[in-house]
Amino acid sequence: MSEYDDLNDNASTHSLDSESEGLDIPIIQTARAKKALESANEKLRRSSQEKNPISCFGYTDYMAYHYAYMMKVTSIREPETFSEAATDPQWIIAMNEEMEALCKNETWDLVPHMPHKKAIGCRWIYKVKHNADGSVNRLKARLVAKGYAQTHNIDYEETFAPVAKMTTVRTVIAVAAAKGWHLHQMDVKNAFLQGELEEEVYMIQPPGFESHVHSSVVCRLKKALYGLKQAPRLWHSKITQYLHQIGFRMSKSDTSLYIRHKSTNPIVIILYMDDLVIGGTDLAEITKVKSLLSGRFEMKDLH
Repeated sequence: MSEYDDLNDNASTHSLDSESEGLDIPIIQTARAKKALESANEKLRRSSQEKNPISCFGYTDYMAYHYAYMMKVTSIREPETFSEAATDPQWIIAMNEEMEALCKNETWDLVPHMPHKKAIGCRWIYKVKHNADGSVNRLKARLVAKGYAQTHNIDYEETFAPVAKMTTVRTVIAVAAAKGWHLHQMDVKNAFLQGELEEEVYMIQPPGFESHVHSSVVCRLKKALYGLKQAPRLWHSKITQYLHQIGFRMSKSDTSLYIRHKSTNPIVIILYMDDLVIGGTDLAEITKVKSLLSGRFEMKDLH
């Protein structure tokens, strides 16, 4: 007996699917199809079950030092709004420090608000920075522009900013291990604030720091701000331009890899957003490059 005959013998009469809503679509139900449907339903039931319910989690299974760490990192609550942070003197100090840094960087000018120019909003983001043992390192308040309110072709154009490929990172580490290279890591402080804006971008005054003398003015941004759509691209252009000035050339295979052949021993730099990995055999040259970068940008040496 053929498979076709077996199908006819086990097939029931044609019926209408209750969910077809009168589309007159015939359905043939066989024993094989019914078994497959039941198997699929069983898998669906198992996949919809909550594998790790929240009731299974708690602090009772932690070791003593893990428990102490968790208690430290959860002891201070991060404010969600400016009005909530304004009641704590420590967060007020953090906001004042952020405003001082923005003013030092000459991030904006206060200008009269023109009706035909839209001013985007801004907000404060609050983060508690912890040490490795869970103790509080510092309180960080960051002013972030509401970039989602920007309009394409008006207050921003291109937004793409390349980052290093993981293949490049692994290759450089492998070469460093094989040839005994020195690897140093540096972090750029407030990297996205370094880019200079080309478009006209207006922003309302930061909450809590409005000018009482000129209440109708807005901020005309001169430098990039966290939250702006073009901020990553502007920073990448800024650091790329400076690396070219000090003798580095961009790799053709990865636009975030820079190489300098000033001596017989090359120096390579991997750029991953605001982090740089500097590698090479000549430690003196690496130190010189780090000094040049630190002189141009405010950086933190993580070596």
